[in-house]
Amino acid sequence: MIVGELSQSIGKKLERFGSNLFTNLEWEILVQNLELNCTRSSHKSSTSESGKKTTHGIDILQGFFNPYANRKEAVIVECKNHLWKDFIPSNLNKWIEELVNTIECASSSPTVSPYLCEHTLTSGILLFNSSDNLYEAKRASESISSIIVPRRRNPMMIYLADTNQLEKWFSLNKEISTIKSSNKDHCFGIIYPSIGGSNWERIPVITPNYLFSDYILSAYTKTIDLIDGTKKIDVKAIFCFDKVNDDSLLYLRDMINELQLEARSERQQEVHIYFYPETENDTFYIRDSFKRMIGMDKQTFQIKFLDNRRLSPVAYE
Repeated sequence: MIVGELSQSIGKKLERFGSNLFTNLEWEILVQNLELNCTRSSHKSSTSESGKKTTHGIDILQGFFNPYANRKEAVIVECKNHLWKDFIPSNLNKWIEELVNTIECASSSPTVSPYLCEHTLTSGILLFNSSDNLYEAKRASESISSIIVPRRRNPMMIYLADTNQLEKWFSLNKEISTIKSSNKDHCFGIIYPSIGGSNWERIPVITPNYLFSDYILSAYTKTIDLIDGTKKIDVKAIFCFDKVNDDSLLYLRDMINELQLEARSERQQEVHIYFYPETENDTFYIRDSFKRMIGMDKQTFQIKFLDNRRLSPVAYE
C-alpha cells in the first residue's frame, strides 16, 4: 500500500468511528454517532447566536476492562480527519475542550446511561489523521506542547493520538491479528507486570495509558508440528515504539532482566522483539547493534519489524 492510500485508508476508518482501530485490543463498541443534550451553562459554543451549547456529539463510545482499577471503564473517542494545516494549537485547544465538555455531560446524561451499563466513563481520546499526508513530526510535537488543557472540578484523562501514533497502532493491530490467526487455540494476552515484576496479570485488553506506552508486553503459546507430534512454545512478544538508539536498547535489556522474561516458563520459550523503524537507518542499526547491546541468545531472542508503511519494504530486507 502506498503512502497516499494509507492516509485514505486511515481516514475512512476514522470516518467509520475507528471500528477497526482497536479490533484486536478487545475494546467493545458501546455506541456510535450519538447526540446528547448539553446540560451545563458553562459550555459555550462559538457558532450559536446565544453562545450557549445545546448538544454534544459522540463519535464512538468504547468500553474496556481496566485491571489497574478492577472495573469496566468507558472512553469517548473523537475522530478528526483534517488537512495537516489544521493541526495547530488553537484547533487542538478547541477540540479538546469540546471533548472535555462532552465527557462532562455524557457522565450524567440519560441518553448515554443505557449504553454505559456497568462501565464508568473516565476518559476521552482525540484521534487526528492528516488527510493530505503532509504530517510533520517536529511541528506535531510543537503543537502538542502548546496545548492548554481546560481545568475541571472532576479529574479526567484526555489522550491525543496524531497521525504518527495512529500508524503505529494500525501496525500493532495488524501484527496482533497475524499472531492470533496463527495461534487460535492459545490466547494472546497483554502482560501487566506488578511493581518490581514479581507478579504478572495477562488479559486480552489493553488500557489507554498502556496503549500510548513506548513498550507493550504480551504473551501467547504457539504450536510447532514435529515428525512424531507437536511441540508447544511459550512466546513473549515485546512491541517497541521508542526511538532507536543505544539508550533505548540498554533500557530494553534492563527491562528484560528486571522482569525475568527468560525464567517465566516451564516450556521452551522464545522472546520476540518487534521494533517500529522510523527510518531505514533504524533497521540497519538494530541488526548491527542488537547482539552487542543486548547480549542475548539469538535462538531465544528474535528480532522482528513492525510494518511502517512510510518506509519502502526494501528497508526491511
